Amino acid sequence: MQKLSIIIPVFNEAATIGDVIHAMDKLQLVGGIEKEVILVNDASTDSSKGIIEEAIKSVTVNIKHIDHAENTGKGGAIHTGIKEASGDYTIIQDADLELDPNEINDLLQVVLDKKANIVYGSRFLKENQKGGTKLSNMANGFLTRLSNVTFGIRITDMETCYKLVPTELFQSLNLVEKRFGFEPEITAKLAKSKELKWAEVPITYNPRTEEQGKKIGWKDGFRAIWCILKYGLSRKQ
Repeated sequence: MQKLSIIIPVFNEAATIGDVIHAMDKLQLVGGIEKEVILVNDASTDSSKGIIEEAIKSVTVNIKHIDHAENTGKGGAIHTGIKEASGDYTIIQDADLELDPNEINDLLQVVLDKKANIVYGSRFLKENQKGGTKLSNMANGFLTRLSNVTFGIRITDMETCYKLVPTELFQSLNLVEKRFGFEPEITAKLAKSKELKWAEVPITYNPRTEEQGKKIGWKDGFRAIWCILKYGLSRKQ
């Protein structure tokens, strides 16, 4: 692997996006892998755009900054980013700092060691870490178990942001979900390629509350169930 594409979807993340950009600047990838950062501002209505522009001026890492004229949702922003990706592999970095960017290296190492093609970062494999609230953990657990049964895989965190996927494969998938349905959709479509080898690594998780800007809600949970069944039972990739 020579280059990693990192896609950052952003919507109203003024409180944290500057810190994320500086974290990308400091991030040193294992094995001397080059990093390509693609930031997609999904028509933020707060001060995110100005903060992004100022932060980009203050770092040395090359960031491709794309502005959406209309909000399309997390999945829609990722669709835009993946079209621009040129790395050997691609990963998503949320703009809320719930995850530690340095742990991207843990996922990369699995691929470099030729242990897997697809690597997910699991928020539920780390000792002494219980993830988010009891309710969110129960919801994540249910969705992951349903995914495992429907897709014929065995993972512990289907809803994780950190999904390390070969870029060529990522770009070949016909992804249509614009909001948080992206997570079950991509997992379902990756699971249809039976020759792929999967792995998970534990990652640190610092969940935020709705008051702090967390956007996923109960309606997204019902949509996730629908997406699991829709894409999991479909023969199309």
